[in-house]
Amino acid sequence: MVEYVSHSAEETREIGGKVVQRFGVNRLYCLYGPLAAGKTTLVKGMAEEIGVERRVVSPSYILLREYEGKYPLHHIDLFRLGSSGELIEAGLDEYIVDPRGVVAIEWAERAEGILPEDRVDVRIEITGDEERKVATTSNLD
Repeated sequence: MVEYVSHSAEETREIGGKVVQRFGVNRLYCLYGPLAAGKTTLVKGMAEEIGVERRVVSPSYILLREYEGKYPLHHIDLFRLGSSGELIEAGLDEYIVDPRGVVAIEWAERAEGILPEDRVDVRIEITGDEERKVATTSNLD
């Protein structure tokens, strides 16, 4: 497990880049944390690390946003889904099974049961007004 502490949105973004540097591309990144923890901010840093130049925004209402950079970024938000079955019905399971580039899933707990073991879990905990603890775990370590 690797832990980081962030004191600002900028630091959270930087941590996103560090996570991708550590674990690489063609990986599934599962993001966990409460509302306003900074999951999308962390994904912005991942995007910057792989050369995405477009502005990254939350895919909450459309489930998936795709970005091109040096590597593709597939940003999935499962907040509005009730079960992993809905994820399969939406066709998003193909990104989970065979990640190309960086696949970042916010609210990954909604896909429990179908997530592969080969993934990076990123847990964000709110520890203060601006402070966040970011912990990464993976069987890839």
